[in-house]
Amino acid sequence: MVRPLSKGSRNNQKRLIKPSLILLFSLIMAPLFSQESQRSATPDTGVFRQALYSASGTFTDLNNWNAGGENNAIFSLLMRENKKRVGPNWTTVHLLEANYGISRQASAVAKNADKIEWTSTVTGSPKKTRWNLSGQANVRSQFSPGYAAGDTIRVPISTFGAPIYGQFSLGVGHNSWKHWQVFVSPVSAKTTTVLDAELRNKGAFGLDTGSTWRLEAGSKITLNYSEKITENMSITAKSDVFVSYSAQLNTIDVALEVIALYKVKKYVSLNAHIQLLRDLDQVDAWQRRSVLGIGLAYTIP
Repeated sequence: MVRPLSKGSRNNQKRLIKPSLILLFSLIMAPLFSQESQRSATPDTGVFRQALYSASGTFTDLNNWNAGGENNAIFSLLMRENKKRVGPNWTTVHLLEANYGISRQASAVAKNADKIEWTSTVTGSPKKTRWNLSGQANVRSQFSPGYAAGDTIRVPISTFGAPIYGQFSLGVGHNSWKHWQVFVSPVSAKTTTVLDAELRNKGAFGLDTGSTWRLEAGSKITLNYSEKITENMSITAKSDVFVSYSAQLNTIDVALEVIALYKVKKYVSLNAHIQLLRDLDQVDAWQRRSVLGIGLAYTIP
């Protein structure tokens, strides 16, 4: 059941509908008009693996520093494992993603990133037709409790298993482009599960008060992009758009993530990580996280 929005929230949604639709249209059409999409690059049969492991951070220590400021440290871990199996009839893609970040300023320690996500997509062989019947399953949660900004009494607003998001979709997919993978589903189910009793009683994450589980029917679009621009620079990106059939169009869920990596040395890299989220059951606003750092990185290939 979708929770009704207040009058102020509805006005905010009206202001957001135009950029939301523009973003949705851009995510759908970008690969269709790119130069890469004009030439097929059907992969050979076999198993193909791409992986990224990264640890980066910054540290500032101040002592009698007249210019001002506070001691601070930021540390981030990132893992991405993508395995594709191309067979004569089906292409299967498994993607495991994990991201965790903490920051310390003065004496306060808080996390600034926390995600673990698994996605499996099965699509008909691109050797036969460009667009094929496809199915996708996705599960996402987090590792540890989260707290509101400025909270000094440590009341969790999320924790492991609260929430757990699941999406199960049936549609069509396109895997014959070299760098793009596209999945479009008109039949998609999104589940939200909250295992924490206190959060359930607060009706968190769009659930009815006291409920453990919520189901939404809608449509979904997933775009994946991965390319090694130069010998030292690579970019990976993923976007998910979900539209609930029981809610207004301008309440769509959007998740966009871009990772750019530039190798300075064999295992030392500059990295940029950008996340853009929109889920009105979490926050009535766009969420953004941008991180630029230097650290250790290991990639395959």
